[in-house]
Amino acid sequence: MNIGIKLLIGAAGAGLLYTFLKKKKAALENIGITKIDVYIDLPKTQAVFYSKIFYRIKIELFNSADVKIDIRSIEAKILLNGMQIGVLESNLKTIIPAKSRNSINVSASVNTGNAITSIIDIITEGKATIAINGSLGTDLGIIEFQKETIV
Repeated sequence: MNIGIKLLIGAAGAGLLYTFLKKKKAALENIGITKIDVYIDLPKTQAVFYSKIFYRIKIELFNSADVKIDIRSIEAKILLNGMQIGVLESNLKTIIPAKSRNSINVSASVNTGNAITSIIDIITEGKATIAINGSLGTDLGIIEFQKETIV
């Protein structure tokens, strides 16, 4: 094979790689977190007399790009009435296909030993403010998110 053909094949490969990486970059810039829901599983929490808070987090994502996005991890701080009560770290294997929506569901629990004041607020007021601040690790980079909700 002569040098001209090798250069032509190399240039074509580089062009394809450049186009692919450009689409991946656009996907990271255009992914949207459309909704974050945090639910306290009250029956499970009450069953252990509030010694732990069981909760579920659902993050809805929209990928408007022409390529899929691989979600690999989630890291987040969980705050109850402004006080950090837990850290969530989880490896994920979720794919958000091109031009589609998908959800990530994570369940966790935290011990309430250092959050007694917040627990008393939940019992007496029947509600609490839960905040989640974190990031999603993807094959493209990091996506930051935050959400506060009253439960």
